[in-house]
Amino acid sequence: MDPKLAVYLAYAAVTLALTLWVGHTLQRHGQAFVRDVLPTGELAAAVTKFLVVGFYLLNLGYMAIAMKTYDEVTGPVDAVETLATKIGIITLALVVVHLCTVLLLGRLRRQMQGPLTRAYPVPAAALTRQATDRPADRQADARRLTPTA
Repeated sequence: MDPKLAVYLAYAAVTLALTLWVGHTLQRHGQAFVRDVLPTGELAAAVTKFLVVGFYLLNLGYMAIAMKTYDEVTGPVDAVETLATKIGIITLALVVVHLCTVLLLGRLRRQMQGPLTRAYPVPAAALTRQATDRPADRQADARRLTPTA
């Protein structure tokens, strides 16, 4: 068998399996993040499926375009090196697509939630300190906080 054909077949098998595994994992675990952004579970499930289909199409299209190699593949060492380079490139492409999706979901989440309205808890000691604040206490605090030379 021609070594270049072996590289093509191995590349197709590995990248197809990698793309399907990552897409399945994103669909299974990513739906919780989409539910946090969107108001209904049904809409979240539909958007998740659309994102996964887009993920598959983009990656499989890129995989097909990146399959061709112009390197000379004459033996097993060249075949392994070419295959490793191609798998590394498709893996980096998967990471970029995933990162873009996560950033998009984060941006949508911030837009859907609006301005920050969460009230942060105040320690009880701060509340009791304000209620019993006396001039003598302020002087003692000032002496404690003033650096000594």
